Amino acid sequence: MGSRVMLKEYMSKFLQASGKNRGKHEQPPEPLHEESHEEISESPPETLQNAPLEAPQEEPQEALPDWQTDFETGRDAFRAGDHPEALAAFLRAAGLGHPESQFLCGQMYRRGLGTPADDKQALVWYRRAAKQGHTGSQLACGSIYEEGRGTEMDLRRALSWYELAARQGSVEAQLKCGYMYHGGRAETRNPKKARRWLEAAAENGSEEARLFLQERF
Repeated sequence: MGSRVMLKEYMSKFLQASGKNRGKHEQPPEPLHEESHEEISESPPETLQNAPLEAPQEEPQEALPDWQTDFETGRDAFRAGDHPEALAAFLRAAGLGHPESQFLCGQMYRRGLGTPADDKQALVWYRRAAKQGHTGSQLACGSIYEEGRGTEMDLRRALSWYELAARQGSVEAQLKCGYMYHGGRAETRNPKKARRWLEAAAENGSEEARLFLQERF
């Protein structure tokens, strides 16, 4: 499947989950009380006769995060196929520190959506999101350093990013760690660590990891 299609599928799944209504629901009316059988005075108590009338206080509206409007603008533009507008909006949200927008900027620069492909710029945004714990960005950083796209190849850095994503449950990253430790690509060959990561991937449903363990261990 082409990289553009993969990104569109990712965007479609992610963006469908981001359109929740954040408005507050109206509070239900107070229950009606039975009428009192006590005699009701025609005039208010003396202490209230001269009291100033006050307007009812409105509940303060929940403030949206600074990045929310730009992110939603980018989401809608991407759905409409306007990639330049989507990228511009995601960049604004990314500049405000939103990790998912930072990741999407990285994806769009890497795939050349709404802008010429630029691996170096993609890595800038991936790293910002990865440092905030964004798993997809950690995996992307590992891939870029492993392939040497937009930067020099650095297998040790690649492995360190893969391990961060693997610890957060990324099966793809767990496989990468297993293979790199098994082959001794980033450091001295370490079958013990390789097996640990491959078993983690297999436990998370990876048939590829399960078969590799059967064949090599």
